[in-house]
Amino acid sequence: MSYDLTHWPQIDLAKVRAAFREVSLEDYPSLRHLSRAQIHERLAGQGGLFFAHDMARLLSLAPGMHVLDLGCGAGVTSIHLARTYGVKVSAVDENPPDDLAARATAAGVGHLITPVPADCRLLPFPDRHFDAIFAMNSFFYFGTDDLYPSYLLRFLKEGGELVIGSPCYREELAADTPEEFLLEYPACLAVHSPGWWRDHFMKMGQVAVLHSASIPAAENFGRTGSGSYWKRRPIPTCRGGKTWCMP
Repeated sequence: MSYDLTHWPQIDLAKVRAAFREVSLEDYPSLRHLSRAQIHERLAGQGGLFFAHDMARLLSLAPGMHVLDLGCGAGVTSIHLARTYGVKVSAVDENPPDDLAARATAAGVGHLITPVPADCRLLPFPDRHFDAIFAMNSFFYFGTDDLYPSYLLRFLKEGGELVIGSPCYREELAADTPEEFLLEYPACLAVHSPGWWRDHFMKMGQVAVLHSASIPAAENFGRTGSGSYWKRRPIPTCRGGKTWCMP
């Protein structure tokens, strides 16, 4: 697909960001030790650790639990989960950075984090291995196949929980959506609405979806330095033979 953007108006990013309310650190006590720059450092997508915090609080995490951080990127979310909840984290990404172990050690959680270089569709773990699965701003790249939810749930213990945070549309793209709106083609075709994500997990009959919606705070994430223009995002979650979905 090709399109001509030469006639698009120039955008003043400062004005765009100024239109969003700044997220208050008072609402995020686990992040008060960080600067706003650190909250977004080395994280792809919008929301930063604000979003990770909102996702993680949907889970019933406790020290000693084993969490799969799926598509963890630089491992910032893995360090956050280990540091905040005392959980053991398997940080999975195709190319986890060489410095992840050192950064985890510097944060005091080196003993809790295991970097795992792996394709998210070929996970090297035994069945029923994790108490919880966490995936932020990554799931839509590999998890939209009809068979993937069933595959992933193999690795979750009975009664475990799954939370997914992803960019989303309020409604599904129409068939006649103009090409010039599809600026991240073909990745934009893997972005869906909260309703689509709910159905994606429900139709396999293995989980109960407890929540799937756009998170209220997402409309303010644009001011937090993420550089993104998405305003809504969904978070599917899952509890054991049930599934939670909350964006």
